[in-house]
Amino acid sequence: MSENQLAIIAGGGGLPRVIIESARKQGWEITVFAIGNLNIEKNQSISLIEMNRLNIGMIFKILKSQKIKNICMVGYIPRPNGPIDYLRFQYLNLETLIILFKSLGILRGGDASLFKKINSFLEERGYKVIGASEIAPNITLKRGVYSTKKVSKAEFENIKKAKQCAEITGYLDIGQAVAVKNSRILAIEGAEGTDAMLERVAGLRGISVKRGGVILKSAQVNQDERVDMPTVGPNTIKNMIKANLSGIAITADNVIVLDFQEVIEMIEDNNLYFIVI
Repeated sequence: MSENQLAIIAGGGGLPRVIIESARKQGWEITVFAIGNLNIEKNQSISLIEMNRLNIGMIFKILKSQKIKNICMVGYIPRPNGPIDYLRFQYLNLETLIILFKSLGILRGGDASLFKKINSFLEERGYKVIGASEIAPNITLKRGVYSTKKVSKAEFENIKKAKQCAEITGYLDIGQAVAVKNSRILAIEGAEGTDAMLERVAGLRGISVKRGGVILKSAQVNQDERVDMPTVGPNTIKNMIKANLSGIAITADNVIVLDFQEVIEMIEDNNLYFIVI
């Protein structure tokens, strides 16, 4: 067993490629379990294992055979409907069955609860869970204003209201994003995700047609940021523009910003504000 071996369980989105490249530059011996069609380039520096859907039996079998103990989970991986989904997977051995039946409760609850249980589950079996931000520290931001456009007094009030709401929903393990305009809560993110929430805001009637308001994205109080760190990127900004909001706020050091330069260009081109609180 090499202490420098790292398994990256990679789901959808742009983050896995960033983490794979950062890990490669740091000298990790990388095994990537690519869930779905990720178009990860095959090369000699990584061992690539592709699967159409999450196959926990195969993953545990390979981790054990190659004596890999370090795991990083990044990207969106659809949650199974229930333990019965696992029974359709290949490489389902007696050990994996025992693991599954011991962990039926893992699939219950919201995402924050789910990921905390998964991490505890892995650590009890001797694995070390490493966060994406530990491998690539520059994917989060420090406090400050990252746009030319300043934040008005009215928008600071919107941000304050959004933060208060996010703290409550965070305790309830509901979602990671809130949209507020004219000190009125327009939408709270549910299981559908941030982009779908913004699409709902764009379809609202009876609110001012004048641009204004904020989307705030923040980590939940009980969130395990090693595997469940909130993410924003160009799609977030695109949908924010469609929703006619005037800015975005994220919390410092615990929200991943994908394609930072592209995000800033979109912010500037559309005269929006971007603040980290």
